[in-house]
Amino acid sequence: AVVSTQSTGVIELILTVQRQWMYLENIFLGEDIRKQLPRESAEFDDVNHNWKTIMDSLAKDNNALRGTHQANMLERLNDMNNKLEDIQKSLDMYLETKRQIFPRFYFLSNDDLLEILGQSRNPTAVQPHLKKCFDNIVQLQMEKIGIDSKGGKMEAVAMFSADGEKVEFNTQVTLEGPVEAWLCDIEDTMRVTLRQQLKLCRVAL
Repeated sequence: AVVSTQSTGVIELILTVQRQWMYLENIFLGEDIRKQLPRESAEFDDVNHNWKTIMDSLAKDNNALRGTHQANMLERLNDMNNKLEDIQKSLDMYLETKRQIFPRFYFLSNDDLLEILGQSRNPTAVQPHLKKCFDNIVQLQMEKIGIDSKGGKMEAVAMFSADGEKVEFNTQVTLEGPVEAWLCDIEDTMRVTLRQQLKLCRVAL
């Protein structure tokens, strides 16, 4: 009964750690996320190394009883599980700070938001998620600034609705820096532009 309890506990923990590890591995593969969360990245690297060491040892001996009774196996897995939970909490707090700056991020799932933040240097990565953030903006017209087409800055000059309507911005919005910052600029420019357009429509009537 003691042996069975030990084996069951180890197997359950392996499945728990594996689930968290698989989710976080995809996140910490991103260079941008690693730069923004250096401490959590280092902690994940430590867990990642220990996890692969354990998996290698289990793969070399396919006897479940011996594998689940390796020295300190339960303690090592518990430690990894606790570290992964702490990393997840830090990640959630990080996403919350982004959502507080640009509240429309609350309309996005964590996975969608991480996809955007993980490609913060690529403004076009935001395009597929715009319609989730704004009621009827499905695309921004983005253009390179200057003649240098390699690694140059980009700016947004217009927005498109789902019906194909195009509204040119009163002023161009430079798409650089934290994505949540320039999305706030997009939101402000959208309001100013539409307010001006409505005034022009009223005068024209």
